[in-house]
Amino acid sequence: MRSFKPEMSTEAALGYLRQIEGEGVSDVAPIDMGELSKVYSYTKNGREYVIHFKNDPETLKKVKFISDQYASCGVPMPRIFGIGTCGSAHYSIAEKVAGTPIISQAVTDIRGVLPDLVRQFIRLNQIRVELFSGFGWVRPTGEGSSKSWTEFLASTFEEEQEGFYCGWTALFESSFLEKDVFERIYAEMMERIGYAPEERYLVHGDFHLGNMLSENHAVTGIVDWEMAMYGDFMFDLAVLHLWAPKAQFPQRVREAWAVEGRSIPYFEERLLGYQLFKGLDGLRFYAKKGDKPAYDFTKNHLFDLLKQAE
Repeated sequence: MRSFKPEMSTEAALGYLRQIEGEGVSDVAPIDMGELSKVYSYTKNGREYVIHFKNDPETLKKVKFISDQYASCGVPMPRIFGIGTCGSAHYSIAEKVAGTPIISQAVTDIRGVLPDLVRQFIRLNQIRVELFSGFGWVRPTGEGSSKSWTEFLASTFEEEQEGFYCGWTALFESSFLEKDVFERIYAEMMERIGYAPEERYLVHGDFHLGNMLSENHAVTGIVDWEMAMYGDFMFDLAVLHLWAPKAQFPQRVREAWAVEGRSIPYFEERLLGYQLFKGLDGLRFYAKKGDKPAYDFTKNHLFDLLKQAE
C-alpha cells in the first residue's frame, strides 16, 4: 500500500528539531496519527510539544489560523505555537495535550467519556463564525472556499480537482475503484444533502474518536483540524457515527438538545447523506492508497446503510 506521509525517521525528525528548537530537545517519539502527516512528541525545557511534518504547507497555515481564532472559545483544541519550513520539511508545533486517544481506550472508558464529548460538541456549535464568509474548506485567511454548502459538497467529487485528488477519476481505470458503485452512492448522497439548512457552523471535518483525547472520562483535546470547514454541524455527527455507530453519538446529541427544546430538522436525511459523502471520499482514498480490505469494508458498510434506509 502507498503511504502519503513524508518520508522521515525519528533520527531525521530529531535533526530537524535541533535546527528549529536548538539543542535542548529530548524524548523525541513518533505518534501514529493521520494519513498525511508524520507526527512526533518531544520535550524542551520541561514542557511537552508535538510537531507535525507535512508535504503541504497550506493546511498547516489553515490549522494555525483556526488555533489563533478559535482556541480560546472553550473547545479543547491544542494551541499551535508556530509553523514554518526547515529545509524541505514543512512543520507546525503545538502544545501536547494530556490524555490518550479515545479510540485506543477500553469500551467502558469510551462510554464514560461520551457525556463530556456531547458537551464539547455543543460548545463547538456555539462558536461564532460571522467574521468570515463562505462555506466549505476554511482557507488560511479564514474565508470559506465555496458560496454554498451544497455547492461545496458536490464540487468535492468533480473531475477537475487540485492538490491531493488531482486526476482522481483515473482511479476508475487504474485501481479497484468501481465507477458504477461510486455513481450509485453519489446519486443517493445528492438526494439527501439538499436537506441541509443555510446556517453556518465551524465543522471539524474529521470528527472521529482517533482525533480526540481524554483522561478520567473528560475530553482533553480535539486535534487535527486540517479538514475544518464552514457548514452543517450534522457533518461531524455523521463522521463519528460512520466509524463508531455503537456509540450512538448523534442520538445522544439529539436527546441533549431536545431537553433544551432544540430540534434537528431532517435529522435522518442529513445523517445518512453525510455518511455517504464521507464514505465516498473513503472509497476514493483507499483506492488511491491501494488498501482493498478497507475499500471493501467501507463499500459494504455504505450499502448496508442504504438498505437500512429503504
